[in-house]
Amino acid sequence: MSESENKVALVTGGGTGIGAATCRKLARDGYAVIVAGLDKAALESVAGDIARHGGTAVAYEIDVSDSTACDALFAQIEAQFGRLDLLVNNAAVVGVAALAPALTETIEHFERVMSVNFTAAFALSQKAAVTFMQKQGGGAIVSVSSVGGSAAQFNSTAYCASKAAIDAMTRNLALEWAPLGIRVNAIAPGDIQTGTSDQQKATIAPHPYVRKTPLGRPGTPEEMAAVIAFLASPAASFVTGATVRADGGFLIY
Repeated sequence: MSESENKVALVTGGGTGIGAATCRKLARDGYAVIVAGLDKAALESVAGDIARHGGTAVAYEIDVSDSTACDALFAQIEAQFGRLDLLVNNAAVVGVAALAPALTETIEHFERVMSVNFTAAFALSQKAAVTFMQKQGGGAIVSVSSVGGSAAQFNSTAYCASKAAIDAMTRNLALEWAPLGIRVNAIAPGDIQTGTSDQQKATIAPHPYVRKTPLGRPGTPEEMAAVIAFLASPAASFVTGATVRADGGFLIY
């Protein structure tokens, strides 16, 4: 029996990229997975693929910045599964949608990026801890940060600020919730080979991603999913409050 069998995971932004790869990886590890996000067709595609391979998955269309919708999601998790063992905060405004020069950045755009990328991650983490994890005697939360939380990027003030906030939140929640048996970690991907990152690189000023990456290539969503699954697993039972860089060495220098 898998160590994750009979456990339940909620993955936001689960329809594409790192989120989709994470849903598939967690399902292979034995989790029942709630695949949550905005793109209904993509969510159903991922959930259907998991089901065809013998796993359990539910697609759930949601804007994670809508607190009422999040309340309804948690009510459904309670009714259908009665538990939640893992929350993966992956939903984010990324790529072209997150970009804006600081001189012309609007407060509305800045607040939207922060609301989805950071505030929703905190709200969902708090709800997961209060509703399920403290009662169960523990659980795991993994948030997707970015190398942008530690390094400047062109036209990305809001995005980088949101990811730096994820890193700070991770440390503080880990400190407060360790007595509850809740481990809180984050992963900071570098250049990942997804449609979003390719679109972003075509829009902003040229940046030597691969040339500055010692491993000499972009990462893959599957490689990020493997790190997320590790942080959620008993193999990482003594890891909390960490932001693990999975960037091919991008931030070494």
